[in-house]
Amino acid sequence: MGYSQTQDSITTTILQKIRTATNDSVKIDLELQLAERTGLFDIDTSRTIVNNVLETIKHKGYQSYYYKQQKANALNSLGMFDSQQDKADKALSHYLRALDIFETIQDSTGIGSTLHNLGMCYSAHDDYTKSEHYFRNAIAIKELLKDVNDLAGSYQMLANTFYYNKQNDSALIYTNKAKALMTSKLGVATVNATIAGIHYSNGALDKAIDIYKENIAIFKAVNDQKELGTCHSNTAFVYTALNKYDEASVHLDSAIFSAKKQKYIELLVVLYRQRSNLNSKRKKYAEALEDYKIYKTYFDSINDTKKAKRITALELNHKFEKEKLADQLVLESETSKRELYFLLFILTFLSGAIILLLYRKNAKNRLRLSKSKLEREQLKKLKTELALMTREKELTRAVVENSLRQEVLHKTLGSVKDIIGLENHQKRNNALQTLWATLLSEKTNKTTSESFQTYLDKVSMDFKVILNTKFPELNEKEKEILCFMTLDLKATQISELQNTTVSAIKSTRHRIRKKLNLDSKADIIAFIMSAKDVNKEAI
Repeated sequence: MGYSQTQDSITTTILQKIRTATNDSVKIDLELQLAERTGLFDIDTSRTIVNNVLETIKHKGYQSYYYKQQKANALNSLGMFDSQQDKADKALSHYLRALDIFETIQDSTGIGSTLHNLGMCYSAHDDYTKSEHYFRNAIAIKELLKDVNDLAGSYQMLANTFYYNKQNDSALIYTNKAKALMTSKLGVATVNATIAGIHYSNGALDKAIDIYKENIAIFKAVNDQKELGTCHSNTAFVYTALNKYDEASVHLDSAIFSAKKQKYIELLVVLYRQRSNLNSKRKKYAEALEDYKIYKTYFDSINDTKKAKRITALELNHKFEKEKLADQLVLESETSKRELYFLLFILTFLSGAIILLLYRKNAKNRLRLSKSKLEREQLKKLKTELALMTREKELTRAVVENSLRQEVLHKTLGSVKDIIGLENHQKRNNALQTLWATLLSEKTNKTTSESFQTYLDKVSMDFKVILNTKFPELNEKEKEILCFMTLDLKATQISELQNTTVSAIKSTRHRIRKKLNLDSKADIIAFIMSAKDVNKEAI
């Protein structure tokens, strides 16, 4: 009851400040504070307050940095209300709209908070991949802002995401980061609760108990009886899992003592049900039954309290709507005066806009002329560079061709000397044919493929005619290889003429045999020449 009275007192104070506010900037800030407070026990009323803020900003056309920031804050509040009421689609819509505004006005703090909220939203709906993405982005911004406590909160939520996704090692890394940044004992205790849960799921129950005991010491030091009772309850739960019922019973008794001292009825419901189960395990059935009766009594009283809170919330909502109507009547009485001021403002604004438009048009023309001049200079420079590059390539090609001619001359002189030394007339003729073909190939490699084809026609015109008329299935490459073979050139020599590998020449010969249906022992040239003889017989 004390807690509710504190909330009512704060709410009343904020309402009084709203009624005496002299301008919208102050009033809107107070209304958002009121919505945050009211949201602890009545989300629907809080939603009405926030929508009133958005309507005020829209109706009066406020466009300054401050009002855009407050609009984004209001959308974030609506997103949080939607999340609490399991309206995931609406929550995401509000958060994304808030993020757009914060990014437009470059409010890094607002961006970080909104990204954090998006991570919370996805985490609540078990989409841990997206929640991890948004928490990591929020952390990246908060690390730059160096807001230690806010950064620790995002580390903690990222750790929870990993924990829910059963990635306990990663969860433990980020909880330790969060714990290292926490500046308050209660912040450390919040992180400890997650660390204990990770240890429990890993089966390290003793470590979980040690963390809970650390929290018990913290809550005792700050005299937080509410959290102290919850921590004793968690410790008892772990001891029960270890079958250490006596230790569990001690912590449950301490938890009940703290909850009664704080008049924390919701926790007492859990504790008496927990102790009833524990006594049942210890075979103390009479005590288990007694605890169960107390549990039922508290459970029924909570339902009656919730009903009373709903009635109070409805009354508060009605009160707020009445005050909102009164403010609207005051606003309407000043409308005519504001309309006159607004008209004068519009005329002044239009005059300034026309002057600004003419100035910008003149500036654009100057910029366009400067840009055109720069482009012409760049084009001239580019043409000069291309001319230099072309000249350089021509000089390089001339040097290379001269070197090649020198190399061919020396090679030919050496070959002629070797051929003269041959005593066998047939070998000398074959060598001369090879040299002739090589020199012609060197020449044709520097000319077009059409010149090379003319050379082959001159070497073996009849053979070429047979290939073209009798064997159309052969391609030009295969016909060239066959022409070289008529000169009794080996695969090695042909590969040098064709500037390719011996294996490529052999592969081409294999394809020719396959197309002509010849085995590996058949003479390809003899087979082709026989086609000429068949032609003569037909004639």
